[in-house]
Amino acid sequence: MDYFDMRKMAVNLWRNGAGETRELCSFPPATRDFNWRASIASIAANGEFAVIPGTDRVITLLEGGEMTLDGGKAFRHTLRQFQPFRFSGEHKVRAQLTEGHMSMDFNVITRRDRCQAKVRVADRTFTTFNSRGGVVFVLNGAWQLGDKLLTAEQGAYWQDGCHTLRLLKSEGQLLFSEITWLPGH
Repeated sequence: MDYFDMRKMAVNLWRNGAGETRELCSFPPATRDFNWRASIASIAANGEFAVIPGTDRVITLLEGGEMTLDGGKAFRHTLRQFQPFRFSGEHKVRAQLTEGHMSMDFNVITRRDRCQAKVRVADRTFTTFNSRGGVVFVLNGAWQLGDKLLTAEQGAYWQDGCHTLRLLKSEGQLLFSEITWLPGH
């Protein structure tokens, strides 16, 4: 289990200048041939997403104005806060910000032939299944994970095992992505 605080993470600027990314985790670490990775991106201008063949992406708007994803003939979808949306990494996708407002989103990318991600918002105590990986990101409230207290903009990731996330107050939300592997992997 590894823990992170988004406010203390390194920021990588996009080549097109339209945003920046904080990589939360990648498995295996430090390789371009990842099985899955999770990141948080800040988008400051309309622009194209990187095309990543062989992957599926799940994107969730965290804050800022609504963002419309234009995948040409494949789809056109407006992201709304805390509502995960899945699409293929092969699609050329253009992000259009609402009235130019900057937005921030949570992204999970998986290699389609190896694994898949399920992303959801949790608002009560729960225990993960025996998955082969996962990541949580606290949206609000206070959560207990192992011996760590997690609050807004903090989170954790792991490669296997069951973990209980305990909501410590009457209200709170976190994003949870569980990674499941396809047969043979």
